[in-house]
Amino acid sequence: MPPREASLLLKSCRKFAKTFFARGRGAIRLFGKDTRGIAAIEFAAVGVPLFMLTVGVMEIGLAFFVNRLLDNAALETGRLIRTGQIHQSSMDAAGFKTEVCERLTAFLCFPTRLTVDVRSYDQFSALDAMPPLFDEDGELEDEAFQVGSANSIVVARFIYRWPMFTSIIQTDAGDTGNMERYLFSTIVFRNEPFPW
Repeated sequence: MPPREASLLLKSCRKFAKTFFARGRGAIRLFGKDTRGIAAIEFAAVGVPLFMLTVGVMEIGLAFFVNRLLDNAALETGRLIRTGQIHQSSMDAAGFKTEVCERLTAFLCFPTRLTVDVRSYDQFSALDAMPPLFDEDGELEDEAFQVGSANSIVVARFIYRWPMFTSIIQTDAGDTGNMERYLFSTIVFRNEPFPW
């Protein structure tokens, strides 16, 4: 490119840059002075995280509330074993699960989500050999229903798979990987010396 043309091209580029930046500064100053809509922009930045936090706190609180209901249902149905009423009525594991669900409130409890593991022992030292509830892959083991006899030591473990809706947005609030949290309740007692 000849020197004269290069010089003209350089001058025109400088002139364009000056004009562009001068207009750009003016536009920035103009937008900087305009404060309309600032609340909408601030809410867009803060609103979504605040909403997610609020929903998450409410859901975790609801899970704790249902866990307390499960604890109460476990104590009440455990009394059926402790006093021997379950022996007199010849109740099986499915009937016992139904009793737990009735005490947990019917609209909160689905028997398919409830796992009940009841085992009886002769001495407290035998509880050391109690099998775990989960296998190596984190899956629930098979349930047992051994209510024992008079003066037996009974361990009743209850697990309810509670659905966690915030897991939909991948906040990892569940324990199972499919939007569920395990709610646990365990009671240990000695059966009364009932005569039957």
